[in-house]
Amino acid sequence: MQRRDLGELLLLALLWGAAYLFMRSAVPAFGPGPLIALRMAIAAAVLLPLLVWRGSLGQLRKHPVALLMQALPFTALPFLMLGFAAQHLTAGLLAVLNATAPLFAALVAHFWYRERLGRWRGAGLVIGFAGVGLLTAGSVSFRSAQGLLAVVAVLLTSTLWGLGANFTRRHLGGMDSLALTVGSLALAGLALAPLAVATWPSTPPPLRAWIEMAFLGVASSGLGFLLYYRLLRRIGPVRAISVTFLNPVVALISGALYLGEAISWQTLAGAAVVLVGTALSLGLWPARPLSSPRPESSN
Repeated sequence: MQRRDLGELLLLALLWGAAYLFMRSAVPAFGPGPLIALRMAIAAAVLLPLLVWRGSLGQLRKHPVALLMQALPFTALPFLMLGFAAQHLTAGLLAVLNATAPLFAALVAHFWYRERLGRWRGAGLVIGFAGVGLLTAGSVSFRSAQGLLAVVAVLLTSTLWGLGANFTRRHLGGMDSLALTVGSLALAGLALAPLAVATWPSTPPPLRAWIEMAFLGVASSGLGFLLYYRLLRRIGPVRAISVTFLNPVVALISGALYLGEAISWQTLAGAAVVLVGTALSLGLWPARPLSSPRPESSN
């Protein structure tokens, strides 16, 4: 991996890890519906000019039904549940629990599509979910009495993203990834617009919350997806997915510095167990030789 690629990977981890922090900070002022609808709409608006410049806008018309399926249950609903959970959990716990998405993707692929897990990946699922149990035992990181419900919401989010990953691979695999992202975000934003209007806060959100919301749309979703696609092309999916393990670190540290959230030994231990299980389920460990990706031009 070249130094530039490593720098972009670390920047992506900062953008995506900080997303949990700013969501946790801004959601009390906006509410989940308005915050997520604005985030989706802003991110789509940021990426749309690039899609037009690349001449891929026409791809949005090729798979309307599949794209709608990707946008509603696998984009709008998971982000909305994540917004709800952000009201009741710390940013670090949000990030760690959300890192279980590859575990659920592996389960879906195994039980639904009959893909063989193998010994190491099966062990990774057991270890990863044991880490979730360790994290939630005693409710150490809950911010309210609805903490357990929030944990369930995050795990359902991960489940839907696991289903979405398999759905996309089979029904939208030939679609340009940028077109898929813009279409999903735009449709999700439109679908959530009525909810955003109906639940718009009676007290105007402060400037700080608007800045945090703008960061979520422009930086975490807009710039974040662009960086992720660059990394996929330059270093391949296996190395790019390592950002999964950096996001919780960023969220834990930034949550402590920005919001004063405590980091307990139980949280650290649970996070370590979850990430070890995720690494096993992804086939990233035990280490396997990786072929060097062919250099490709970047945008």
